[in-house]
Amino acid sequence: MKNKENSRDIFETKCWQYKIIDDPYQVFAESFCFANISSFRKVIRQVLLFATKSKVFNKEEPAALLAEFKAVISVILAANKINEEKRSGSLKLTLEKFADKRLYARPFSACPEWEYLPKVLSIKEYKNPYKVFQKFFKYQPVEKWREDIGLVLDYALGAYTDSCDLKLLKMYFHLVKLMEAAHIIDVREVTHVDGYLKAGLQETGDVG
Repeated sequence: MKNKENSRDIFETKCWQYKIIDDPYQVFAESFCFANISSFRKVIRQVLLFATKSKVFNKEEPAALLAEFKAVISVILAANKINEEKRSGSLKLTLEKFADKRLYARPFSACPEWEYLPKVLSIKEYKNPYKVFQKFFKYQPVEKWREDIGLVLDYALGAYTDSCDLKLLKMYFHLVKLMEAAHIIDVREVTHVDGYLKAGLQETGDVG
């Protein structure tokens, strides 16, 4: 049996979840237990907006903001691993099945169901969210994403008078698409978190 304490923290989860997670799908599952997709969308939007201002981001405690972005980095690393393995999974959806909430919403959650609806995914990406990973890393590699996110956080948390010269609108759409795709994969494909059945599956006994 592998000793997780001696495992490399390849997805960098210990800094926000206080444990090493070595399965990329479990990284997704733990991330959306840590914060819901609505929260990730909101914090990404607000931080990128404040990166364009001389005002300091003050919408929430800085430590909470940084922790949420650490989770985003873990999702990026996990998505990169999945993308390198060329995993895929396209659904053949009829019009009647397209809006089935089981395809996009986490059951028994405090987050309103409509908040789970993807806001920026295309129809093809909704059917096959793995396509998002391909586009995300084709746009730029992991290290460039890390560099850009670090720069955006610096601008958002600092009172800089010069403007951030990153393509923030493109960055917003790529990051939100990535988080929505990871969330959909988690909803559709992951039945457990940390060894326990997800809420909803426990009540129904459905593990399919």
